[in-house]
Amino acid sequence: MWSYLLYAYIAGCIYLFVRGWQSLEISKRGRICFAVIFWLIALSFVVVRTKLISGLLYDACYTFGYIMLATVLYGSLILLVIDILRIIRWAGKIHPGFIYRNYRKTKSILFGAVCLMLAAVIGGGYWNAHHPRVTHLAVPVDKKAGRLSSLRIAMASDVHLGNIYGRKTLERMVKAINEQHPDIVLLVGDIFDGNPEPVIKNNLGAEFDRLKPKYGIYFVNGNHERLRGGEESNVAIDYLASHGIQPLLDTVALIDSSFYIAGRKDRSSRSRKTMPELLNGIDKQLPVILLDHQPYNLQEAEQAGMDLQLSGHTHHGQMWPLNYITGNVYEQDWGFLKKGKSNFYISCGVGTWGPPVRTSGHSEVVIIDLGFAR
Repeated sequence: MWSYLLYAYIAGCIYLFVRGWQSLEISKRGRICFAVIFWLIALSFVVVRTKLISGLLYDACYTFGYIMLATVLYGSLILLVIDILRIIRWAGKIHPGFIYRNYRKTKSILFGAVCLMLAAVIGGGYWNAHHPRVTHLAVPVDKKAGRLSSLRIAMASDVHLGNIYGRKTLERMVKAINEQHPDIVLLVGDIFDGNPEPVIKNNLGAEFDRLKPKYGIYFVNGNHERLRGGEESNVAIDYLASHGIQPLLDTVALIDSSFYIAGRKDRSSRSRKTMPELLNGIDKQLPVILLDHQPYNLQEAEQAGMDLQLSGHTHHGQMWPLNYITGNVYEQDWGFLKKGKSNFYISCGVGTWGPPVRTSGHSEVVIIDLGFAR
């Protein structure tokens, strides 16, 4: 996957650079400044992948490199539209005077306009990615839950804590959750962005300590909390556990003799249990909430009689138009779905993967109010 992404990135960079260089024909100095700035930022993504640097320089290259990935996507789309219009103009022999009166100046103005459009898209997407909203959902469950008539759940997924998302992101998430006074907090995978070292080094777990839900905090791993070969990262899991977050890795917890929380290992795990193996021996007269990071094969949960499944992973494509791809890959790539008697919510996540830019959907913390039969 990384090789294909790198090839596409390099091709996009070359396309943007050539078109930018052509547009700055009016200024030799402008061309040189453009070339230096463009390739310093563009190559930062490649440098990060080589892991030859560390410290603050690595963090800066990591952020700028991944922002450049989003810039290449949207810059290529904008220029593609412009080039299609140029072909139409050429084919139709349309020669507007305001374009050709001073063609070199027109190209430089168009260069500035494209830069402003990119700044607006990337800047707005960056802000959207770093300011999660609270999504509210009320779900009735036609089962009795011991002495409980209702349950307020706070759900968060895909925080991707690491080199880009750090303390401020976690502070915003914890604040949003605490303001809703949930009974239980459920973290549905990809809390880390792969390597847990930046999280541990900066003691970000201290922010989780401010969460005090009545029934505790539970966690399932995602594809970013695993090692090569598909096995779980014990470092990441142990670190969360040290801050009172209980992992549910193919295990089930009975809460207050009233409802179950069942957690599946990520589907990338080689040792993941089947659904019948996971649910063996539980009392399905009580409500069962399933945590499964990747929302594949939703019919399994429906057939197993799950009352609610919570998932993440999709990011709703994260950047338009990639949401059309996730919309075709998954039965539901964001939001609420009901299948039979089973309810599903797929979150597009708190953070982002790769570019800290979100132009599809919005970052969210999800509050779900379950109402039980009496």
